[in-house]
Amino acid sequence: MSKIFITGGSGFVGAHVARAFVADGHDVTVFGPSTEPCLSTEDLKKMKFLKGSIAEASAVSSALGAVHPDIVIGLAAFGGTGNGLLASAASDGAAAISVNVQGFHHLLSACVELPVSPKVIWASTFAVFGPASTYPNGVADETSPRKPESFYGLTKVLAEDLAGFFRDHQDLAITGIRLPLVFGPGLWYNGVANQIRELFEIAVGGASTELQLATEPIELMYVKDVAKAFVHAVNYNGSLDTIYNLTAFPSSPFSIAKELSSILPQAGFQIHPIATGESYSLVNGNKLRIETGFVPDFNLTMACKDYIDELGKIPR
Repeated sequence: MSKIFITGGSGFVGAHVARAFVADGHDVTVFGPSTEPCLSTEDLKKMKFLKGSIAEASAVSSALGAVHPDIVIGLAAFGGTGNGLLASAASDGAAAISVNVQGFHHLLSACVELPVSPKVIWASTFAVFGPASTYPNGVADETSPRKPESFYGLTKVLAEDLAGFFRDHQDLAITGIRLPLVFGPGLWYNGVANQIRELFEIAVGGASTELQLATEPIELMYVKDVAKAFVHAVNYNGSLDTIYNLTAFPSSPFSIAKELSSILPQAGFQIHPIATGESYSLVNGNKLRIETGFVPDFNLTMACKDYIDELGKIPR
């Protein structure tokens, strides 16, 4: 059993990651400004919570000093008031820098100040990549140039460079995992994945709905597989590289709606494909699979069925 310290553990992805580490038998501490929106009373019976802001260096240092973790999981990101990571960073760049870059620096600095530095696994994003036209055949990998089109992506490029510096010059064992667009139970905020969430809620509700949906593919992953990937990285006994791309399957809102219609014929969808003109880079995630043996559990069909089951557990 390892002592796991998680920043951003009360968010959508973070709560799933925290629960996965608890289920794997670890001693989990979540650090953040609040247990909301995603940690329940039942969750908090199984893990510790330390209140504080990653934007305050002294709070981060104090929390890490109290826990002396074996592993630090860095998931904190500026989300504003719930408009999604990209929109929040675009509307308040200073706050995004304060959390995503300066806060991350506080975390890494506090790690190397401990008597024994913990291993750090943290979340970057595919938003560091440019449009599909930037890359051969529209596919990016870990060696591809980073050309973010969003301010959020820029903050993560800066964070990746910070991580590389601490790995090379501070002897910190740190590995980043770039995340695709993540969907699944517990997604609460607006943003790029919001349309996917609404599709599932409409399908489960059964109301007849006419929808125009984008057909352009984007890299997706079910949130339970994201949690599995972080546990896998911690439990992996070999050496880890600086950065990995995490992939499961590319899909589109139109394809997801078609899948939901086949699973739930009563969904009542009338779906019409539209081309938005967006050209998202697809991403090669083979490196993580080849080097560590990680394999996701969910393809699109399995993810849709599990998400439907999870929504069925929510009182209405």
